[in-house]
Amino acid sequence: MQLNTGDGKGGEQGSTLPESLAKPAVWVAWLLYMQHIFLSDAPCGAAGGEMCGISLPVTMEAINLSINFWFVTPLVFPSMAPVIHPALEGLFNIVVAWGALFVGFLSDGRGQKVPMLPFMVGTAFLTNVFYLPYLGLRSPNSAVPAASLPELSDNDRKAVQVGESKALPVLLVAVFAASVAWGAFARGGDYGDVATRFNTLVDMATHTDRLAHSFLVDSLVFWTFQGWLVPDDMKRRGFDDATALTVARAVPFFGLAYYLLVRPPLPEAEA
Repeated sequence: MQLNTGDGKGGEQGSTLPESLAKPAVWVAWLLYMQHIFLSDAPCGAAGGEMCGISLPVTMEAINLSINFWFVTPLVFPSMAPVIHPALEGLFNIVVAWGALFVGFLSDGRGQKVPMLPFMVGTAFLTNVFYLPYLGLRSPNSAVPAASLPELSDNDRKAVQVGESKALPVLLVAVFAASVAWGAFARGGDYGDVATRFNTLVDMATHTDRLAHSFLVDSLVFWTFQGWLVPDDMKRRGFDDATALTVARAVPFFGLAYYLLVRPPLPEAEA
């Protein structure tokens, strides 16, 4: 699942695509993603079904999942929470947590013509509709001298501080674990045992539910591109660790969380 690049020049951090191919690859991936998620017959095929198209039932399911975001409403106000299959809720919250991991790279936006923060806000709502375009629009900036970088606004500075916090990956790993537990055990026996819930989720993601299918595709795309920003980030920090780079690229979700935990802080001049 590797299609990652850093400085686009085949530098010491092991970029796998030259810059001339990296950006076109991102935009092709984005176009294929948009076509598949919004225009194709996936997951049900031409036969369709009420949960297969861009329809009112699918829209309502998306709204209900958002209301139950990170299980706050079901746990605090259970009578107000929409009742959704817990395995689907778990997958949705895993995907949201995965997208939030990229907040750890907000320092990447300092030397860019396009700010990163709006794309990360968009990623929280529409995942790769926003994440892939940021990768396609950004330029390698690891070699930009800290003294020449623009001053950050107060809001941007606070956002970068959140991204630099070691609490961010710890929190998101906890959300991942809670999502797995919720999907496996929440809402009692009405949804069957763990194996039944898992099989139902697989069937939803591959045959019957457009949102479940989109969450599966989002996970695969995130995995493919999760290491894209790591080489530049390592250069900014003077961090040369081949193991951390390999883990960040190869291990879905947890590899990126691990990298955010072990990387050193930004040099003081840049921080």
